[in-house]
Amino acid sequence: MTSAQGKPWNCTLQPLLTSGGVLGFALQVQPEITDKNRLHTDQQSSQTLRQVLDNLFAFVGILTPEGVLIDANRSPLEAAGIELADVVNQKFWDCYWWQHSETERERIKIAVADGIAGRTSRFDITAKMKDQIMIVDFMLAPMFDAEGQLSYLIPSAIDISGRTHSEAQLRESELRFRRVFDSAADGLISVDQDGCITMINPRSLEMFGYTAAELIGQPIEILVPSELTSRHHHHRDQYLQHPSTRRMSERTELYAKRKDGSLFPVDIGLTHLNISGDARVLATVTDITAQKQAQQKLQLIVDEKSQLLTERTALLNEVHHRVKNNLQIISSLLNLQARGAAPLVKQALAESQLRVRTMALTHQLLYEKRDFSSITLGAYLQQLCQLVRQSLSQQCQIDFDFSAVDPQLVLELEQAIPCGLFVNEVLTNAIKHAFPQRTHGLIRLELSQESDRRVRLNILDDGVGLPPDVELGQQGSLGFQLIPTFVAQLRGELTLQRQPGTGFLVHFFPMKEASL
Repeated sequence: MTSAQGKPWNCTLQPLLTSGGVLGFALQVQPEITDKNRLHTDQQSSQTLRQVLDNLFAFVGILTPEGVLIDANRSPLEAAGIELADVVNQKFWDCYWWQHSETERERIKIAVADGIAGRTSRFDITAKMKDQIMIVDFMLAPMFDAEGQLSYLIPSAIDISGRTHSEAQLRESELRFRRVFDSAADGLISVDQDGCITMINPRSLEMFGYTAAELIGQPIEILVPSELTSRHHHHRDQYLQHPSTRRMSERTELYAKRKDGSLFPVDIGLTHLNISGDARVLATVTDITAQKQAQQKLQLIVDEKSQLLTERTALLNEVHHRVKNNLQIISSLLNLQARGAAPLVKQALAESQLRVRTMALTHQLLYEKRDFSSITLGAYLQQLCQLVRQSLSQQCQIDFDFSAVDPQLVLELEQAIPCGLFVNEVLTNAIKHAFPQRTHGLIRLELSQESDRRVRLNILDDGVGLPPDVELGQQGSLGFQLIPTFVAQLRGELTLQRQPGTGFLVHFFPMKEASL
């Protein structure tokens, strides 16, 4: 049926019998259908809003204007491990979440007071949860009705523990970087893609004589010599087109300009950085003034030493030249002395002359080589063999075999002379005694360095051999008496081969090896 206002009503008409047995009706009237539908819709909306709130990750609550908690969504309750009944009807600052800290309770109490006064509060605060203390971004806002009267206070919060931890780590990382940056022994200057200085460490400020405020934001060319400024612009643009980590220049000397305009030598390394898409260049600047000064002093010392070495070389050259000449004079005097002498005397003088010429040959080779510390032993022995063969007159033709001679082996002067005299005595003995009544003879020289670094020198002839009754150092021949002496000067060991032919094998360590 319809009311007088035209609104629908639900009516039920039921038959009834009166006390007199007369049929009558009972009318049952229900509320207006429109209001019922509206009530049902409001209940559904309330349930939907509750579901939305309970599924929010954020913490949301409702307080009375006096700050008493009358409702909260599921998130803060589950995170704290409590039920709504545990906190409902409590002053908000007395609730479980703030019981861990009196300071935090006071902050919540102040926020409630500000809400009552119509002000919204927002700050980071720690909240007690089931397993941890959580950092939350907290906000408390007043809620007014249509007449502008305060109806509720609405607290809300978002967990920012992870973000806060990340921010703390980032701050710590930045702090560590800044400490390293500021404590670096070299100058460090960060330049953006426009060539302006963005960061500079204390060492750079000390080096250039500026304050940080004077350099931050300035173009890097403020530190470049004036005559190189335009060229530096070009080089900087080229570097940013093809950035890499490298030295600024490896072929030319670099100079930087201080605040007072003075220049000083530097070594600069460039490192390209990309910070969140922002291109930067980190320049490592090293003041090499001290190194330059040390290098100049060292060069002066080298020049002085080179001059002294040149003078010493010339002096030694002259000494060896004069010694060689003096020995040649002695050789000539011995040759003159031998003229008209008795045969035995003449032979003795000739052998002495050969020994003198052997020593003169050593000094001649040193003079020609311009190296006064050592000679190439193989070449020396070959020339010595030719000298001995030419000096001794004999009917037999003597050939030498040098195929087993190491041409690279070098011997110092202290050993070269006794080695040459030893070879001279062995060759003289072989040429004079090894080939009687023969027209041809062969002498073989073997020279090498063995695995234990010892020098092996062997002189072999294909002659008649050495009689068993001949002993070195015990015969009347001066040469046989001198051979053990020369071997001793070499600090060597001598092995004698008597048949077939005669062989003199000596092993000795070079002077440098023997001193170790």
